[in-house]
Amino acid sequence: MISLAQRFALRTFGVALPGRAAQWFENMLLTPRPAGHGGVPTPRAAPERSRLPYGNGWLALHAWGSGPTILLVHGWGGAAGSMGAFVDPLVDAGFRVVAYDAPAHGGSDGVRTNLIECAGAALQVGRAFGRLHGILAHSFGAPTAALAMRHGLASPRSVFLGPPVSIIDLSMKLGTLLGLPRRVGVLMAERLARRLRFEWQDLRTDRLVERVDTPLLVVHDEDDRTVPWTHGAAIARAAPRGRLVTTRGLGHRGLLLDADVIRRTTGFLADAGDTERHPA
Repeated sequence: MISLAQRFALRTFGVALPGRAAQWFENMLLTPRPAGHGGVPTPRAAPERSRLPYGNGWLALHAWGSGPTILLVHGWGGAAGSMGAFVDPLVDAGFRVVAYDAPAHGGSDGVRTNLIECAGAALQVGRAFGRLHGILAHSFGAPTAALAMRHGLASPRSVFLGPPVSIIDLSMKLGTLLGLPRRVGVLMAERLARRLRFEWQDLRTDRLVERVDTPLLVVHDEDDRTVPWTHGAAIARAAPRGRLVTTRGLGHRGLLLDADVIRRTTGFLADAGDTERHPA
């Protein structure tokens, strides 16, 4: 929680030196802070650990079981272990489960990263393990997976848990919470888009899934204070074969531990699950 004094200092900084404040804000946003995954059960079997070269460093890989491959894509500040509660049920259902630490996360190399780099990592990991049976992504992992799918990562079925529809919208809201003037957020967004050569609209998750003509299950909690439920609803509507399940009382990270969410996700990825739309 940021104090009033800190908010005042950041606002003063942003008013006096907006360009430098925008650079500071960009560096802060692109530097993952470990979110931790306390309370997530450890899979029964020890993972097969390996590394995959990516960019100027290495990605840490983890795999369990045998059979068709399910790729797990964790959220911002997370790591492969953040989604550990899904491993045993998926392995028991006959899948090989592959997870990795995104660039600058967990045991992978790097200090700063971004959506484009993370999507490239997902694409490279997916291709390294051949044809995927499905993708399971949480939070920031959803636009990561969606962007990778737009660029050729094939997945017959996908599940997005608590997905954001717009990374830049959430970033701008964070800037406001920090006390930064809106101009600082605008400058940050402009300089980042210019440096990485993209348009923010092209990275919206709802736009990315518009051409994903495979089943997509979106699970979002109506009490999610990190990524509002409306984000997941918009993504499910945009996907040609999207379906929405609304949960209550789990918040953003509770989706990673809830037994019913795990059951639905496993069943959906096995193509035998309960994917009806729950009332909002």
